[in-house]
Amino acid sequence: MIDNLLSRLLSATDSPSADLYFRNACGDFLDSQVQQIAPTVFLSSEACLVVRHAMRSGPLPMRKRLIYLLDDDVEAGVEDMSLPFLYRQKLRMVEQPAGRNLLPRADIAVVSSPFLEQALSPHVRTHRLMPYWSEGFAPLDHFDRALLPGGRFDIAYLGSFAHRNDLKFLWPVFANLLARFDQVHVHLPQRHALPHGFERHPRVHRIDGAGWTEYRAGLSDRRFHVALYPLLDTPFNQARSPNKLIEHAVVGAAPLYSATWREAERIEHGVSGLCLPNAPHAWIDAIAALIREPDRARQIAVGAQTVASLLHAPQPQRALWRELLGIRERSVA
Repeated sequence: MIDNLLSRLLSATDSPSADLYFRNACGDFLDSQVQQIAPTVFLSSEACLVVRHAMRSGPLPMRKRLIYLLDDDVEAGVEDMSLPFLYRQKLRMVEQPAGRNLLPRADIAVVSSPFLEQALSPHVRTHRLMPYWSEGFAPLDHFDRALLPGGRFDIAYLGSFAHRNDLKFLWPVFANLLARFDQVHVHLPQRHALPHGFERHPRVHRIDGAGWTEYRAGLSDRRFHVALYPLLDTPFNQARSPNKLIEHAVVGAAPLYSATWREAERIEHGVSGLCLPNAPHAWIDAIAALIREPDRARQIAVGAQTVASLLHAPQPQRALWRELLGIRERSVA
């Protein structure tokens, strides 16, 4: 009883995974052919799709096929002490029991990374799927302002609360750049606590939104010159999805990634992003060079959007979900 209550409290009324891997590309399926019975559960006449867990759905209706979508290594996350305590509890009480229950019963698993594909394919038929944002990629005219005398330079960190330990890596980077460059402004999501010295800093800004839907709405009109995504070498981070490759293109940023991230192999260093060792001085030096040369940052942002465009399309999702859910083409009168 207590565990069920806590599990419900730990699960949200919206889901970034459900949006990025189904709703954004296939929202028009949510009519007579597909019913959403919970934030993470979708039903067609032939199949039941569960995205990470089935909290808030009640008992799952029986269908010919059960499809389980996973975009994180839940088992590793439960034991990964680098993750925030509450997030680990969510994994332990919500996603881990769901996976252990659903995976043996699933006909198909849909995953977000090569790591998860390799881990699950011995147990179940597996498909790998790219995330999709409804928002288009930003025009890059905000770089024009950075080229003006006194023009500001906006740096973003867009990692969620689950990335708290990765963000700690950046605090000395931010402190150094804010002290050296008056034009630098730093932006990060509201859910991250700010350490002493950053709470009232006039050039540290919060991206509104305590939850996914609010965060996404608060991000829609923002533009950044650089976006940072360090990933420390932890078990949970091995399975991170390529989502940030696309999200950074949405906000028009030149991206910087940890070279150890498997998805960073898609990036040509210096052309479509920067791939850096997990050493603060390397990130400080690389960002400082881009602050001094905003036009180079723009060129990298162009390259990043080119790479992201190869990954970012609704058609692969629509084709896969039509097949797996048994969606019929609408007849034309």
